[in-house]
Amino acid sequence: MSKLTDAHIEELDREGFIVVPDFISGEQLTRLQAAQRRVLPTWQKIQEDPPQDQSGSSMLACFPHEEMDLYQAAMDPESITFARKWLRTEAIHTRVGCLIARYPGHTAGGTGFDASNLHIDNGNNSLLPMSEDLREFGQIGFWIHLEDVAQDQAPLRLIPRKYGKDMTRCVPLVCTAGTLCIFTNFTWHSASAYTREDGQRFTWGYSFGRADHVWEGFKHYTHLGKNTPVFQRFIGGLTAAERELWRFPAAGHRYYTEQTLALLEEQYPGWNCAEYRAAMR
Repeated sequence: MSKLTDAHIEELDREGFIVVPDFISGEQLTRLQAAQRRVLPTWQKIQEDPPQDQSGSSMLACFPHEEMDLYQAAMDPESITFARKWLRTEAIHTRVGCLIARYPGHTAGGTGFDASNLHIDNGNNSLLPMSEDLREFGQIGFWIHLEDVAQDQAPLRLIPRKYGKDMTRCVPLVCTAGTLCIFTNFTWHSASAYTREDGQRFTWGYSFGRADHVWEGFKHYTHLGKNTPVFQRFIGGLTAAERELWRFPAAGHRYYTEQTLALLEEQYPGWNCAEYRAAMR
C-alpha cells in the first residue's frame, strides 16, 4: 500500500508541508541509521572539538559520500512518483542530497516562537523569485529523520501556509525515527536551538526539480563523474531510465555511440549498454 497519496498532494499544496510517520522502518531504517552515523559523527565523538557552522554547532554533508545505501534510498519509487505529480512532469532531476547534524550548542533560530532564521529555501536554490501561483517553479524536498527528535533537539519549525510568516503558528517537527517531512523551497520554516546537553539531531534528505528548470539547484553533482568510486558504482548499477534522474541523456540520444558507450562502461562499473544499443537500432 502506498504511503504517499493524492491526498498528500492536496495537503502539501494547502499546508506547505506534510509529515508522514514510519515512512522508513525495520531493517531498512537500521541500515540507514548505521550509514548516516558513518558519514556524520555523534556528539560523543566530537564533543571535545565541535564543528562551528552558522551560529552554533552543526554539520552539513552533501554528495559525494561513501554510503551506497543512502544513494540507493534516494531512489525511492514512491518519492519519485510523488515528485513527478507535484512538479507536473515526468521529466525530473534529482537535486543534491544532504545530511545535517545539530549538536548541543547550536543556537540558530532560538526557541519557542523566535522568528530568527525564518526563511524559505528558494533564495539559495533558484535564480528566480518565488511564484505564488505556479508550484512547479519550486523544488520538492524529502527530509527524513532516521532517529527520534525531541523538543529540545533543535526540531525544524514549519509554518502552515495559511499563516504566512506567523511564528506563533509554527509546528515543531518533533517525531520518531523513520518520519518523513516533505516540503518545498516555498515553505516558510526556521531552525531552532539544540538545548539538550547531549546527543544529536540527524536529518537526511534528497530533493527533485523539473528537468527543464536549468536555473534551479542548491549544489550540483556533475563533478562526481570521475574519482568518486561509490557514486560511479551507484550510477553504473542504475537502469537507463533511472540515470535520466541524474542528468544523463535518455537512451536513444545521439550522444550514445559505440565509442561513448565503451567509455561509459569503463567510467561507471556495472554500466549495461544493452538498453542503449537497443535504442540505437
